[in-house]
Amino acid sequence: MEPFYFKSYNKLIGVACDLESLLAELECLNIYDRDAVNYHVLNGHISMWLEYMGMHDLAENLKNAKTPEDAIREIKSYKMSLKGHRNGMKPGRKKR
Repeated sequence: MEPFYFKSYNKLIGVACDLESLLAELECLNIYDRDAVNYHVLNGHISMWLEYMGMHDLAENLKNAKTPEDAIREIKSYKMSLKGHRNGMKPGRKKR
């Protein structure tokens, strides 16, 4: 699968190969080059890559993100739903 390349003015500033590295890059780059991250979020580049990676639900949710923080929050929420689902819980439900 093709990685996601974070670029700022044609300069490569980060690479994500999976959901874990995407989240790590978003959190790091949001501190050091927020404008570049915001550009990728607002223009749907990350959503398109997630669609390509087969994460259709997350891609759809990220289309509504207006800030890097929104995108980070959506990805963390998605990861938590996957974790719960693997533990026999339905996505979106909390353990008691």
